[in-house]
Amino acid sequence: MASAVAVAADAREGRGENSSAAYLTLADGRRLRYRVFGDADGQAVLALHGTPGSHLKFASAAEEARRLGLTLVSVDRWGYGESDAPPRARLAAYADDMAALMTALGHRRFAVLGISGGGPFAVAVAAGLPSRVTALALVAPVGEIARRVESASGSALNPFHAFCFLGLARVPIVVRLLFLAFRGILAISPTGAIRIATARACASDRAIMRDRDAARQLARTFSDGLRGLAPGPALDLALFRRAWDFDLGAAVCPARVWIGTADRNVPQAVARHLARRLAHGTLATPTGAGHYWIIGHTDEVLAWLAEAIARGTAAREDPAAQDGAMR
Repeated sequence: MASAVAVAADAREGRGENSSAAYLTLADGRRLRYRVFGDADGQAVLALHGTPGSHLKFASAAEEARRLGLTLVSVDRWGYGESDAPPRARLAAYADDMAALMTALGHRRFAVLGISGGGPFAVAVAAGLPSRVTALALVAPVGEIARRVESASGSALNPFHAFCFLGLARVPIVVRLLFLAFRGILAISPTGAIRIATARACASDRAIMRDRDAARQLARTFSDGLRGLAPGPALDLALFRRAWDFDLGAAVCPARVWIGTADRNVPQAVARHLARRLAHGTLATPTGAGHYWIIGHTDEVLAWLAEAIARGTAAREDPAAQDGAMR
């Protein structure tokens, strides 16, 4: 069995944080770093950051989570921050690690929130632990690119996405060097690094990044995630280019996908296709919104999760309400 060991790590940073970083040691000796935000006694939500990123992604959501009675368990994904990846990573196996984490923290049932590159991992958890996951929220997610490309003969990907997700992903050393260089720029000029990261961004994303607090928080999250040899991004891209190795149909909880109509970071068609394939999936397409829409709309996403969790709880307590809870 896995064991959780809480240790003092980074100083408490950001507004509303209510814990220090802590670690879970898994049965095979690997460690996962996580932090809890929001209401420590609330309904649990496993929160998964994007590519790149770290558990600090959800620091700014602490106050809203507390207001809604949610406990955000924010974890460094494999290869980011101080979380170790398995020697042979598979998306399906991520559910096992998260089951160990949430069990160690005393959460038998929990919702899952995945942002951008955290999307495939979030879906893997929902599919791998259907009896435990209460709701699934995906914001600007990377969908199952391999399946969509095969079914659409490549028409779902523009040249930039094809290069990143199908071409560059085949050369992990180049991916790692690119992100190590990006980390160096972050150390010298965080604002300059954010300008690079949003060079292809739509107008709404550029407007968000003109807010110094938002840009500073994003830079801090990126820097924290790209520690050591920064294996996370290369691992992500290697997994994203493959067909998913789990049964998507097993994800039977209420699910919602948000993808802005101006998002240029992930293939929109693939994200929309994912929403249609989820058993109880719904789709929101904010007009003119880009990849960083979540920064100004965390309250909307968390409110949906809180409502979905409440409906699921009511349905379990009153079987007659089951149909209504799934609508």
